[in-house]
Amino acid sequence: MRAGQWPATTALVGLVVLGMAGVVSVAACEPHRGTGEAPAAEAGGALENLPADRIVAKSREADAGLTSLRGTVRLEQESGTLEYALSVDRDGACTGTVSQGGVEAEVRRQGGTVWVKPPAAMLRATVPDAGPELADKWLTNAGLLGGLYAGYCDAVLRFATGGGPLKATDPVEWSRNAVRPVGGTRAVILGFRPEGAGQGGPGTMAIAAEGPPYLLAVDQAGKNPLAMRFDSFGEPVTVTPPPADQVVDAGGYRITLGIQR
Repeated sequence: MRAGQWPATTALVGLVVLGMAGVVSVAACEPHRGTGEAPAAEAGGALENLPADRIVAKSREADAGLTSLRGTVRLEQESGTLEYALSVDRDGACTGTVSQGGVEAEVRRQGGTVWVKPPAAMLRATVPDAGPELADKWLTNAGLLGGLYAGYCDAVLRFATGGGPLKATDPVEWSRNAVRPVGGTRAVILGFRPEGAGQGGPGTMAIAAEGPPYLLAVDQAGKNPLAMRFDSFGEPVTVTPPPADQVVDAGGYRITLGIQR
């Protein structure tokens, strides 16, 4: 794929549909513990002394109570690297960026409205009939495009509150690897090896060992290496709607998501 070219969307949709299986390597983000109501990690730093499956259970319990956070994801795939960094909350607020192959778009969501600001390379591929009236504008009512980006917002919240890419019912072999700082927060590092088909390769999870035992990071190997980072727990997510003169209703345009048939 040429630099600056918006790729075919198979990969884009794939990450959302996957519930996103597959993610390695994002530089560690700075996790900041919020003031949520989740139970704190075991007193006296004893979380790391628990069996790995018990640590995971405590983390899932804490994560399930999260109301807001920031998630950063990087997925390596044949069509290019998909990256997104989004702040989300349980009321549907979402703001941040999504990039594919170095082409970055901005996204904001408030209530039931999604705004996407695509760069020129992406606009040409996703809205074939676009004229100068769409250049450097925020698109709303953008059909498939808006739905895709709303899906990224939902996926960040789902992963952060549901234990990353692994479900509680998935057969997984767990191990305790280390205790070390992750972005300034003392964390228990667990190794995991999925035992079911289609769950991706082995990887590691970092779980906060001080304060609420939130999931801080996931790195998973496989055909499409995956990395997730979570921080800013419990912090307000403020979404500012774009100025009215910078918004275009895209309901009358054909949206293709770059898929050529």
